[in-house]
Amino acid sequence: MFIFNEIFPILFGRETSILTVVEKVSCDMLFISPLICLPVAYLTKAAIFQYPFKEGISRYFSDLKNKGLLQRYWSVWIPVQSCTFSIVPEHLRIPFIAVVSFFWLIILSSISSDSDQTAS
Repeated sequence: MFIFNEIFPILFGRETSILTVVEKVSCDMLFISPLICLPVAYLTKAAIFQYPFKEGISRYFSDLKNKGLLQRYWSVWIPVQSCTFSIVPEHLRIPFIAVVSFFWLIILSSISSDSDQTAS
């Protein structure tokens, strides 16, 4: 949440105008999530299950290409982040994101577990 609460206000301001919300959501969906958040999730899984990081990244790219990972991510997180940056008060953003993240992790787990079965 450091990025959203500290960096985004510097880059985009604290406004909740449509333009500001679109800028924040676009930055998150096009840069932060596909280049940082999702790869880190796959690398973490590789570390936990003790397979090479290269394989973790390979599974990430496979899920992007073959399982529609990014489209599924966007279908959940674009509306959520739009609400986060426009409607949800700043002091409730962390609990709001935590609740949504719980359900997203269930979806991500089902997507990535399919990769585990095909990799075996």
